[in-house]
Amino acid sequence: MSGGPDGRSVIVTGAGSGIGRAAAPAFAGEGARVVVADLNAEGAQAVAKEIEQAGGAAVAVVGDLSEQAVVDQVVETAVERFGGVDVLVNNAGIMDRMSAVADVTDAEWERVIRVNLTAPFLLTRAALPHMLEAGRGAIVNTASEAGLRGGAAGAAYTASKHGGGWG
Repeated sequence: MSGGPDGRSVIVTGAGSGIGRAAAPAFAGEGARVVVADLNAEGAQAVAKEIEQAGGAAVAVVGDLSEQAVVDQVVETAVERFGGVDVLVNNAGIMDRMSAVADVTDAEWERVIRVNLTAPFLLTRAALPHMLEAGRGAIVNTASEAGLRGGAAGAAYTASKHGGGWG
């Protein structure tokens, strides 16, 4: 995408903390209008407020990105508030308990896979039509070294990061 993010509409997931917490204000500092998406309401709202106080445009959307309704809300917010989706940063993710395969519960497996693997797919699928219609766009999937190697522990997290290479 040429010209940088100035004036572009950017969705950053997991923007209430960590890498997303750093990325959202960085995009805003370059002139982007940012949808700050996170499960943590306090974190998301604080980042959006910080961006606005610095003179930028931001809106927080709070919810579980593994749910289609929340994904739809995030993308609809970007379209309604900022005119579209130019950049999607699939950054939200969770860790497992770093347990061996034999000790991973079905609930833990399903939760990690839904957040780390399914949610970026759902978001990409929802944002892509807007990018195609505009004739431009960029999708960034935050990776992990866990997607490059295996290990004796962290089975759900490692599997979710190995599966994320479809982007």
